[in-house]
Amino acid sequence: MNDTRISEQIGKTELQRKIDKVGAFSKLKSTIQHDRFQSKFFILVVLIPTAVWFFTFMFYPIFLTFKNSFTDANLAYNDESFIGLENYKRLLSDPSFHIALKNTIFAVLYIVPTTIALSLTAALLLNSFNKKIRETFTLFYFLPVVTSMVAISIVWSWLYNPSYGLFNYLLNLLGLPTQGFLTSPKQSLPSISVIQIWKDVGFYTVILLASLRTIPKTYYEAATVDGANRFHIFRYITLPLMKPILIFVGIVSTIGAFKIFDPIKVITDGGPGNSTMVLVLYIIRQGITNSEIGYASAIAVVMFVIVLFITLIQWFLTRSDKNEGIH
Repeated sequence: MNDTRISEQIGKTELQRKIDKVGAFSKLKSTIQHDRFQSKFFILVVLIPTAVWFFTFMFYPIFLTFKNSFTDANLAYNDESFIGLENYKRLLSDPSFHIALKNTIFAVLYIVPTTIALSLTAALLLNSFNKKIRETFTLFYFLPVVTSMVAISIVWSWLYNPSYGLFNYLLNLLGLPTQGFLTSPKQSLPSISVIQIWKDVGFYTVILLASLRTIPKTYYEAATVDGANRFHIFRYITLPLMKPILIFVGIVSTIGAFKIFDPIKVITDGGPGNSTMVLVLYIIRQGITNSEIGYASAIAVVMFVIVLFITLIQWFLTRSDKNEGIH
């Protein structure tokens, strides 16, 4: 009899434990589902405004630009009609567009290689210093990055002034002739490019310096033990390991150079003649000054295709580099 009662008691205890486990599991499941709901709700609350902003100010303007490039849209009237490829055909015979495209390409060739070379040199130099010296120099080389380009352009226009500018004053002290800089058709675009380079170098120096700091010191120590000099270390260790970052810097600086506008608008406004007329300035003149939104959109699309092509080249270079690393 006692054995039967004990068995019943044990059975009830085990049943209660199972019930408690089921209850605990249900509570845990309910808690997990609640947490998942809160996470999804938080994601939606954060992403929806961001998605709306991107669609309104990024994707929709791009779509509108592509659409307008096939129309005769004009600010002077509301009606627009589909004209197919007429705007693109006009580009082929527009000498001003050819000048703007040529000047933009030359600006890219002036700015990008020089910016990368100076940024890499500055990063290598700063990397050889101790932490305190690097932090001290940060203020000096990064200050142009956070300074308004309009303010920078005004200062540089004074430096370039042929009558009382600092650069010509120094040239005269050295017995060299006065230079036109911004007033010379041959010197104006390189002079403007120097301003853009001066502003960008600090930004890319920070990126390249961060990349340099990630390279293990053991690589350099092993190379030194094997008898490698500084050039060999730079050629066979530093450059290969920094290749992805250098490609990234190259593509970003190229896109930035294609969009050069502020110093040209502030200082030369495309002059003298059309020697500093670039694509962005030409787009604004056609779209805002001449009210030809359709034609300006076609120019913008061409510029977009060029930048996209450069981006794809960068993507293929990065991909091929990763594939080589895998093999």
